[in-house]
Amino acid sequence: MSGRWTVAIVLVLAVRACGAVYSYECNSFPDDAGWYVGQNWCDTQEWVEAGRFYQHVEFCPGYDPPQGQQSSYRHSLDEFVGSDAFFVEWRMQTDGHRSEIPFGAPALLSAWSAGSVLYHFVIAADQIRFLRDNLLPIVWADVAPGVEHVYRLETYADDLYLFYIDGSVIDAGVPEDPYPSAGPGVIFRAKAQFVESTTIWYYIRWGDIPADASADFDSDDDGDLFDFYFFHECLSGGAPGDDAGPGCRFADMDSDTDVDLHDFALFQNAFRGGE
Repeated sequence: MSGRWTVAIVLVLAVRACGAVYSYECNSFPDDAGWYVGQNWCDTQEWVEAGRFYQHVEFCPGYDPPQGQQSSYRHSLDEFVGSDAFFVEWRMQTDGHRSEIPFGAPALLSAWSAGSVLYHFVIAADQIRFLRDNLLPIVWADVAPGVEHVYRLETYADDLYLFYIDGSVIDAGVPEDPYPSAGPGVIFRAKAQFVESTTIWYYIRWGDIPADASADFDSDDDGDLFDFYFFHECLSGGAPGDDAGPGCRFADMDSDTDVDLHDFALFQNAFRGGE
């Protein structure tokens, strides 16, 4: 695809669908990792560098604003329909201005379906808009600009949904219906309406929420090298004693909210090797 160039690819875990999770680690182009190109309007600049996927969007040559570039990718969630405990988590940052948010820019991630339920996030450098339904209140949250953030959605059938930013609950409630259901999928996008921007994607992951203290990130009934990749991320993700956050509950082997060397010793006891 034109407009693309690769500076470097750090290959640790490019993309894996293993057990009951999918992980796109953004060290390859999305369509090389199982994503479908939704749209690439006006030759968006995209590249992979140091294990991250970059999208730079600006104005289209020969067009006046708001005819800006945009590029989107989509992936099915069909295999997770009926999951009782499901998550989507992504780590990213953008320098886009919040004035772009009403136009679905500068960055977007949406867990959508053909039914009544969707979870729609539009993200700028310092603010995020969370929409579940046009008839429901919009949730707004401010974030620190210039740094990456971890966003996480958890759904528990039709009982509960939770939306986290950097491990803190931003919004929670009872959903209208279960999710994933009715032809679900994930889409992510970068778009310029009036202001150019660059968005950096670190990873996008989803699947069944693993059991707490299980050492089994992919819920396939063992602890192996695939699980260790994510365990190590939790182990090195904060200072000793820090709350490890919702994405690391599977690695908190002693259930004391952090992931430390004691948890690592317990993980070794559960480790079965291989993948």
